Amino acid sequence: MSENERVTVIKGRDVTLPSSLKMTEDPFAGQYGDSVTEPPYSLDFLAQLMEHSNVLSQCVSAMETNIDGFGFRLVPIGKADPENDGEYTKEADEERRRVENFFKYCNPDLPYAQIRRRTRRDLESTGNGYWEIIRDAEGGISWIEHVESHTMRLTPLDRRPTEVKVRIRDDEENLYREETYPKRFRRFVQIRNGAKVYFKEFGDPRAVDSATGRVLGEGEMNGADGGNTVPATEILHFKIYSPQSQYGVPRWIGNLLAALGSRQAEEVNYEYFENNTVPPLALLVSGKLGDNTVKRIQDFVDDHMRGRKGFHKMLVVEASPSYEAMPGAPVPKVAIQFQPLSDAQQKDALFDNYDKTNREKIRSSFRLPPIYVGLTSDYTRATAHESRGIAEEQVFSPEREDHDFVINRVLFPVMGVRFWEYKSQAPDTTDIDVMSQALDVFCRCGLTVREAREEIGRLLNRTLTVPEEINADYLDLPLSVYLERLRAGARQTEEADDGGGGEGKPVEKAADRAELFLRSLEGIQKSLGEGGCDGDSCAHAD
Repeated sequence: MSENERVTVIKGRDVTLPSSLKMTEDPFAGQYGDSVTEPPYSLDFLAQLMEHSNVLSQCVSAMETNIDGFGFRLVPIGKADPENDGEYTKEADEERRRVENFFKYCNPDLPYAQIRRRTRRDLESTGNGYWEIIRDAEGGISWIEHVESHTMRLTPLDRRPTEVKVRIRDDEENLYREETYPKRFRRFVQIRNGAKVYFKEFGDPRAVDSATGRVLGEGEMNGADGGNTVPATEILHFKIYSPQSQYGVPRWIGNLLAALGSRQAEEVNYEYFENNTVPPLALLVSGKLGDNTVKRIQDFVDDHMRGRKGFHKMLVVEASPSYEAMPGAPVPKVAIQFQPLSDAQQKDALFDNYDKTNREKIRSSFRLPPIYVGLTSDYTRATAHESRGIAEEQVFSPEREDHDFVINRVLFPVMGVRFWEYKSQAPDTTDIDVMSQALDVFCRCGLTVREAREEIGRLLNRTLTVPEEINADYLDLPLSVYLERLRAGARQTEEADDGGGGEGKPVEKAADRAELFLRSLEGIQKSLGEGGCDGDSCAHAD
């Protein structure tokens, strides 16, 4: 039996009831002070409460899925090389493959998507999330490990700053330059099964002893102990900011009492079924009870009235006249009356409105529409679409941007990534019909093939690859011009083949297609106007 369960004994039967009030003992108890900073709330209790609440888990799952559940893509920082048929340079392609390979194999046991989701669950549960960053012998990032947030504690910041070199990317030259920055670091400590391990903050250039957390001097790592000192690895700390604490605080902490109250209400309702003592009927007897009747009633209540099976049990009571009649007098009657007690029985769940209000409070702390936690009875397609758009704009997208910032500004400079940016992908909440109409107007107004493909790729949530056999210069043509060239080329091909007496065949080679495009350009410009678009519908006709 786990520590967070208690046993209620009911007439010789053990009924195990989960309890949400019992806090597990803090493994750091007695160690807080100058060396370890105490969190404002019990992290073990916050993590445990997630499994006991009737709404917290749904809210956290919605945040986890919609923020971190759609993967990521690499977005080029610079444009494609026009001298290389619109493709990226060899160096950029090699860097993209290297970055993709890193995230694919950044952990030997877990996929990167699972690491993100677990970190998000920790972040929403306790307000803190941790990655252990493991470097190779050359100082590059080799592995990422997820560390459970309830096992980690912070040490105070160093009193003196440490000079650290920060890599800053120059957008114009697409190169990194190093600048010196004074920063006060801290250590992190974890206790698991009685063992204590120290970590250093990500970017701390100093050597730290993982057993004591002490900063080591030069050459001390291989000191007199024979080189048995294990250097501390680095921790990347994610948190939901709180101005009152060095730790993060979960966004629902203001409704902590609501979560506890709902749990207590559910426990009361659960215990009602196991401890029901109000029978549906009472048998009232006017007379004298038989021998041992009181004991039989008590045994019946204890053995048959508790639990679900006792709801339709009936108690039979024997009775006799309370006195003996005089000779010749009428025999005294025994009156037996059934008295229904259904009005005294609980008809429905106790505290139902209270629990419903609490769940609304907790959900509002995440700013989630009801549809994200399974409440969809009063939703229409229009309201569901609007709710998705608001949640994506106000809740999920800002959280993704915060995560992307850490990857692009903290990890990528260390990895030397120059040509690509990390971008978390999002679900498509665009109205396809509206976007299709807008694209049609934009294409007539001069939207290029490349721009149209980017918008279509965004709608489809995928990257559209450029066919290798087609010359890339067509990508920068207005889409309307490109389509008209295709039509003109097909017409000329058909006429040429018919003139030779053969069957019409499509043009297969890119060179032939390009030649037909150029020959038909003059007629296309006349049909579309000098501006390359329909003058009646284009804002750029002037």
